[in-house]
Amino acid sequence: MRVGIVGGGLAGISLSRFLRAEVEVLEKEDRPGGLCRTFQKDGFAYDVGGHILFSAQAELLERLRGVLGENVLRRRRYNEILFQGRTLKYPFENGIGVLDKQDIYECLIGYLVNPHPEPHNFREWIYHTFGDGFAQKYLVPYNEKIWKTPLDEMDTRWVARVPKPPVEDIVKSALGMETEGNLHQLHFFYPATGGIESLIRGLVDNPATVCTGFQVRRIEKQGDLWAVSDGSVIKHYDRVVLTVPLREAVSLFPDTPDSLVAAASALTINSVRLVNVGVDNPSLLARSAVYIPTPSICTHRVCFMGYFSPHNVPAGRSSLTAEITCRPGHELHAVSDDALAERVVGELHEVGVVNRRDVVSAEVRSFPYGYVVPDARSEARVQALRDYFGGMGIELHGRFAEHEYLNMDEVVARSLALAERFNQGCDEPPSRRSQ
Repeated sequence: MRVGIVGGGLAGISLSRFLRAEVEVLEKEDRPGGLCRTFQKDGFAYDVGGHILFSAQAELLERLRGVLGENVLRRRRYNEILFQGRTLKYPFENGIGVLDKQDIYECLIGYLVNPHPEPHNFREWIYHTFGDGFAQKYLVPYNEKIWKTPLDEMDTRWVARVPKPPVEDIVKSALGMETEGNLHQLHFFYPATGGIESLIRGLVDNPATVCTGFQVRRIEKQGDLWAVSDGSVIKHYDRVVLTVPLREAVSLFPDTPDSLVAAASALTINSVRLVNVGVDNPSLLARSAVYIPTPSICTHRVCFMGYFSPHNVPAGRSSLTAEITCRPGHELHAVSDDALAERVVGELHEVGVVNRRDVVSAEVRSFPYGYVVPDARSEARVQALRDYFGGMGIELHGRFAEHEYLNMDEVVARSLALAERFNQGCDEPPSRRSQ
């Protein structure tokens, strides 16, 4: 069996690693990785956001760590939240002991005495799960910043990944006692050198299986095979897996019904703009990330790359990457790179994250696909598209093709599951029998 995978992000590359069939990954960029890539600027290394390796699935996590071999660090997660001029431990419910007594009371009583009924949307789920205090002070404003969508228009299919904290932890936190929350998130693995893109390089066991610079433009059946073309070269496969966003996927098939093209076009994916900032001192090495719920500040999360690995920054220096979500029509979508960088540095200076006088390097990188938005209408649309492609024998795989908000570990877990289905009854090609 010969398998063609359209899209060389984490989903496509990890799937290719686990398949025993003859496989080829078709990637339009000059190197694979998708959002799992690392860029260099003035000696600083920046990932596309805060990519770290952690999981409640211990066996899977060990497998990912093994991909990195000796090129791996184990780090303790040290995240904080900026709230009304104060710094809280992350997650919010584990750090409320430093708040004013009235705020502590409102969070605690709202959690313990919670009249909110069973939820039907994400906003209702936040109130039902955490109560009024936690919802109003942090969870609602922070999530509104990320999703750029009214929370009552979002569904709750994905919230199982957000565990409800035990009441003991909430009470301890309110009393100022130390709590850790989800222990599987307390530590994480990260490449010692090369940034998170080292994971992609480790997963590619045979570079010849990845065809970069190949922009797929058309996929159609020719006899028993699928013909995949970039407009000049045609490649043939027994099976095809799509990892690209659904709105792109439907355009590749010439006979896709108009109703499904419209369904894919209606799915919402927030773009991501990153402001990468290097400073001329080690002041940004003490923590892993800061979350900022304040609506007036455009950044929702800041990650400190030198904390992840000292090899991400030149000696004596440190850096941050500030993450902003937006979409066409949003004010932050059209603002110039220079203006966005200036605004972000200025805002982070005002809240004490960075001193603008220390900045020696800054750049903006934008990515059209970042966060899939699970709104209330997307489930039916995605199911219709899944049925259509499934009826043709085409697999949808990964965050963007499945239109689900998946962490890295879940993407790899699904790669393993899909590979197992493909591998049943499939002879292992000679090139892999010794690996």
